[in-house]
Amino acid sequence: MKYSHILLAVILAAVIVPVALADSIEPPTLSGRVYAYYRYDLTNMEVPSDEGANEFDLGRVYVHINGGLTDKLYYQVTTDIAREQYTYFTYELYLDPGTGEYSLIPTEHTEIGKFDIFLKYGFFELRDVIPFHTFSAGLVDMPWISYEEGIWGWRVIRPVAIDDRGFEFSADLGVGFVGAFGGGVFQDHLTFTNGAGPRSPEAGASGKAVTYRASVFPLASDETFGGLSVNLFGRAWGEKVPAGAPSTTDLEAGGLLGFQQKFVDFGGGYFMRTQGEDNAAAGTSKVESNVMTTYATGNFAVTEGMTVHPLVRYDAYEPNTDNSDDERTLIIGGVGLKFFDGALAVIPNYQTESYTEIDPLSGATEDKSIDYVYLHCQFDWE
Repeated sequence: MKYSHILLAVILAAVIVPVALADSIEPPTLSGRVYAYYRYDLTNMEVPSDEGANEFDLGRVYVHINGGLTDKLYYQVTTDIAREQYTYFTYELYLDPGTGEYSLIPTEHTEIGKFDIFLKYGFFELRDVIPFHTFSAGLVDMPWISYEEGIWGWRVIRPVAIDDRGFEFSADLGVGFVGAFGGGVFQDHLTFTNGAGPRSPEAGASGKAVTYRASVFPLASDETFGGLSVNLFGRAWGEKVPAGAPSTTDLEAGGLLGFQQKFVDFGGGYFMRTQGEDNAAAGTSKVESNVMTTYATGNFAVTEGMTVHPLVRYDAYEPNTDNSDDERTLIIGGVGLKFFDGALAVIPNYQTESYTEIDPLSGATEDKSIDYVYLHCQFDWE
């Protein structure tokens, strides 16, 4: 049976079973979100006829089912409809004229396929059992990405930086604890998961990821500055490997200053990541990377039910700190128009990503950029 058929069966079960239980305290509710876009490519291409490519597409379609079986036991099932992605490598044989040795130069390719349905979230929650915390188990929400998305607010046009650059997953299989205390001054979220993400089974013998977020709202009671937050993030992941084999240890840490207020939302953060280990016998070394992000959104009411949101974002990503030529910078500028009390958003925006291309054979470098004009749309229904 295809995975999409299995997931549809899960969705039906999530709807039918609670309805059949007469004592269900909260009947299942259905809601969703649709991301769509039109993109025009402004990138300067080597072949002029390739310039000006444009397309319509769907980015994501989410369907949420929420409900409660008792006053303490709740559940959520979220499906994610998106295009499949395939990554593969091609290799070019290169002869070093200095040493006379041959080597293979890899090139990574990504292909976008047909639409398929995936399970994004699928978990149970126990509320008011652990003091100040909710316990969840299953395919759970991870501590950072969905939280920062609440500050950034525009996943429809680009995920937050540590998601965009592959530092972290938004969901994973395991357990979680999320809580708030101190009159809303302190929040935290801890998960213990496989570390493989929502679409992949765990690899290796017994690798597990521990991820934690701590947030402090120092002025929580202030009407103007209550949305000011200091947020810290950490993640550790590793799996068993044979003696002498390279370690797969993955350590991440970072922080973000957030501010949400009636007229403006702001976020600025820095995150670093260390992967692997220095292992001369296995021919491996640590790969350290980092990403810096800062963004702001204005919030202005125009008419009843309509708001305008000028937005800007800048990211700087360093995939390997030992290489000075691999930094990528992203700039986004646009304006969000929300209608019907936010149910529909239309966001014209411009995105440019700059990088240095290195010829693997000669080592020559060339500064390049990828440039797009987008018209993104987001529609929420319930």
